[in-house]
Amino acid sequence: MKIKYTILAISLASCAFTTVSHAADKPWYVGLSANQADLSSVNTESTQQVADTTRRIGLDTDESTGFGLTVGRALLTQDNGNVLSAELSYSSSDHDLEELRFMNNVFLASDGRASGELEVETILARVKYQFNLGKIRPYLGLGVGQSDLSVEALYGMSVGTTPGTQPPFATGSDSATAIELRAGVEYQFSDAFGVFLEYTNTDVDDVEFARRGGGPGGLATTTQSGDFDFDSLNVGINFRF
Repeated sequence: MKIKYTILAISLASCAFTTVSHAADKPWYVGLSANQADLSSVNTESTQQVADTTRRIGLDTDESTGFGLTVGRALLTQDNGNVLSAELSYSSSDHDLEELRFMNNVFLASDGRASGELEVETILARVKYQFNLGKIRPYLGLGVGQSDLSVEALYGMSVGTTPGTQPPFATGSDSATAIELRAGVEYQFSDAFGVFLEYTNTDVDDVEFARRGGGPGGLATTTQSGDFDFDSLNVGINFRF
């Protein structure tokens, strides 16, 4: 997974200095976007064993519409019009729980045996390299930052109760390192305004939350830890100044 990000970073760096560069006329820009985020399964294991058993929980959610905000600045503009930019971005999406897996048991929201939501917020520092093909300008990007995952999941006998009062449930929030790979295309109507469509893949490592419920040895609380990634299709507008 990390190899592709390293290759992209090297490629962007080599492209950026292939021709003489100069400052852009409108170096700053602000982007606003709507995103269709697909949060893949969050598969976790307990960081401690209970009754010599490692508790395993998996969470599946629906696709959800969220939003994004980007502030960027062109660092280098090459003689061929290609641009290297630095960005700071924020994105957020909320996802309804569709399925929870505890050990070998599956609890579905569709049959009333699971409910809850996962919220993902991500802040990234990004580098973007954009190719000048006239009004159509494709680009590649790489981002590094932090994702915050918030979990509130009920299953089994807890469905329909106040969260955190009736086991079994999973709850909590955590922050973890996020690495994003991005590809898109922008159509520039003018020097000051453009629209874009892009795809992103974000890899998040080592998020943790708590699980309270029964199992071998009776009622217990465990800390669940695991990785997840998510894909997003984003459409938005850029304003340059």
